[in-house]
Amino acid sequence: MSTNEQAFGQVQQIIHDLQSKLQEATRMVASVQAQIQTREREKRLAELTNKELSALQPSTVTYRAVGKMFIQEPLADLTKELSNRAVEMDKDMAALDKKRIYWERSKTEAQGNLQELIRQIQQAQAS
Repeated sequence: MSTNEQAFGQVQQIIHDLQSKLQEATRMVASVQAQIQTREREKRLAELTNKELSALQPSTVTYRAVGKMFIQEPLADLTKELSNRAVEMDKDMAALDKKRIYWERSKTEAQGNLQELIRQIQQAQAS
């Protein structure tokens, strides 16, 4: 095997690795964004439910859904649980946003490396 063939094989392997990294980063960015949207939806639902419950009298009988049944729960406990859920969703979204930033940076880096490699190959062929 000649030196040119070895170099070509190495370049092909590098391109393949960069493409794999780019595909994985793109997939992970989309996945994390979907998770963030889900958490935003859950938070919004908890806040809206809590808003509706706040309009009720403290003595109102309230129920919490558990599977296919409902369990009676004091209004104060229910509103506290919903508030805690909204705070938890905020924490989850902050952590997911950090992941999203990491994967977007990884994606940008892989794109840049791939473009740079292609540019170098084109320059080498032109020489």
